[in-house]
Amino acid sequence: MQFSIKLPVGDWGRIVLWVRMLLIVSLVKAQQTPRIIKATSAIVDIKDGYVIQKGIWNLTPEAKPDVYHALSPALEREITFYTNIDSISFQAKPSQHYDFIVVLNGKDSCYTRIAMPAESAATTPDMISAERLAMDFVVFRKSLENEHAGLYRYKSKKVVDRLLDDCLLSINKPMTRLEFGKIIMQVISFIQDGHTTGNISSLLLKNYQAQGKLFPLYLYFTADRAFVRCNYANIFSTGTEVLSINNQSIAQITQQLFKYLPSDGSITTKKIHTLNNGAFAFLYRWVMGNDSLFLVKYKDGQGRIKTETIAAIPANQIDCETKNLPTAPRDLYVQYLPKDAAIITIKTFDEGRLQRAELSFKEFVQTTFAELNAKKISRLIIDLRGNGGGFNAYSPLLYSYLADKPFRYFASEKSTSKVFTVEDNYLLGLQQPQTTNFKGTVLFLIDGLTFSTAADFCAIAKSNRRGKFIGEETAGGYYGNTSGQTVRIELPHTKLIMTIPRFNYGLAVRKSRYADRGVIPEHEVLPSIRELLEAQDVQLHYALQLMDKI
Repeated sequence: MQFSIKLPVGDWGRIVLWVRMLLIVSLVKAQQTPRIIKATSAIVDIKDGYVIQKGIWNLTPEAKPDVYHALSPALEREITFYTNIDSISFQAKPSQHYDFIVVLNGKDSCYTRIAMPAESAATTPDMISAERLAMDFVVFRKSLENEHAGLYRYKSKKVVDRLLDDCLLSINKPMTRLEFGKIIMQVISFIQDGHTTGNISSLLLKNYQAQGKLFPLYLYFTADRAFVRCNYANIFSTGTEVLSINNQSIAQITQQLFKYLPSDGSITTKKIHTLNNGAFAFLYRWVMGNDSLFLVKYKDGQGRIKTETIAAIPANQIDCETKNLPTAPRDLYVQYLPKDAAIITIKTFDEGRLQRAELSFKEFVQTTFAELNAKKISRLIIDLRGNGGGFNAYSPLLYSYLADKPFRYFASEKSTSKVFTVEDNYLLGLQQPQTTNFKGTVLFLIDGLTFSTAADFCAIAKSNRRGKFIGEETAGGYYGNTSGQTVRIELPHTKLIMTIPRFNYGLAVRKSRYADRGVIPEHEVLPSIRELLEAQDVQLHYALQLMDKI
């Protein structure tokens, strides 16, 4: 049975109006009823988009409302308040505000409001908001975690995660991209991977060359000491030892700067070379601050301790003409010496560089070792100083001319998504010696610029006890490196460009005393400041003397 009720047209209009009014009242009532969370501590953490602010907010029942002004810029994002027992989140939009109540200790109502900015409040065009910087850092972190196969080679995931968390927490104010670059470089230095790089150093040089003043002395660092390489203002003569700058010892200063320089493991030789190659003044300004005067403590020619205050100067006025060691005429070069000896210099394993120089590595080693045998050479020096690496296959190929039995090269290779086998890379298999292999005595010259594939070669030769090493610890790790194919990312707001290696290589080497060091020479030979100024090749001279005793 159906019933129908007929109402006059005017009554229908009144009912529709009444229903609409009820809906509006309900909506207004819903909007006016703030959400409620609880707390037993007045301390609150806030996550403002990507920016995490620990303990930044104190609950204040007296304020009605207590307003949290969200960070600039005015981007839509999630904002979360965390009490010690509860939390509340809002998808916040520009120019809006969001009210809620925190009940403290079950009795005090803390009326709280999130107020979003209407537009960006950056103070200068050079400053980037904390929100955008945090977004960039999250992109950088995710790229490391997703792509960097050796992220946890030297530090555990727990330790690396803690550092990354702390770095994100430290982003709580606007910065320039060079200030933000300090955070990025601290991470790269901390994970101890020399193949993870970026464009920060070039930006630093470009910025300070164009503007600003720098520490005026060109220094040479060796161990924890520093010496003046060029005369300055008739105050510091060449060779003067600098003991401290602005009451910080040279050891303290270098340790601070090392935190922003990449290298494999705990190796410092590459970092020292970076300082010695003209980067010190730029790094000192970047890390230590924009001082216009420097109090320098030094030791004069008579050994007396003195102090002098000197002024910063423009970067283009820091000029130092120094003598350089004589170099081989080509990247691949063999020199024959009296008494059945020879020196092979290999400046690079970089295939592209060799091709541009119209050199073939395979032909060079094949021809050279055939000549060594034909000339009955019995003593050989292989000079790998300054060799920054290159094509992986050239290292085991070179060692195959020194080996007298089959040998292993790579023990493992992996990315974040795959473990490779010998079917993927033949260098994981057993390598064979050459029929024209060299059977005589070998000495190796190495330094803090011997890196990547060149350092891998040294590790294999060291592990197989093929010869003695002279010079400085290699820049590359003894157990292998993370290199090969790379991923290049540009951080969206700072436009910093980072290069992340994707393949983790483990070398087939004997166990070493140190897990985080390079190839350490049996004969450590470092030039003194006098030998450096006179361009004496003390490492080669030492090798020749040692070879004469063989």
